[in-house]
Amino acid sequence: MNSITLIGRLAKAPEIREITTQKGETEVARFPLVVRRNHTNKAFVVMITAYGGNAGFVQKYLEKGTKVTICGELVVSQVKNEENGTASYFTEIIMDTMEFAESKSKRESGGERFEPAKRANIPFEIPEEMEQEMPFR
Repeated sequence: MNSITLIGRLAKAPEIREITTQKGETEVARFPLVVRRNHTNKAFVVMITAYGGNAGFVQKYLEKGTKVTICGELVVSQVKNEENGTASYFTEIIMDTMEFAESKSKRESGGERFEPAKRANIPFEIPEEMEQEMPFR
């Protein structure tokens, strides 16, 4: 089964174009999604591609900074350079479904800001060597 679910923000506005397929003309939307890694401030960027009705929805409702949940299929493609014969690979997600991950009013008011957790006040002392072994503190 090839299924992936990501939550992130659009790094820029989607690019929309029309392509010709065996079934006729269809819309294609592409955009980079910035996904934050678990429990860190680090992030990575994944290209998302949407076809047909999904592309129309993306064009109508998504813009730079929108936080979304994307479900789709992971695809690795190979492109050959005709001049020197070398191959390049790129990874993208073909979007199946999408949901908004925050309300429009929250996004317009500035959205979420990352703040480190505040240190909890506890009624006893923790030895220094134990303190370093406690990742949740």
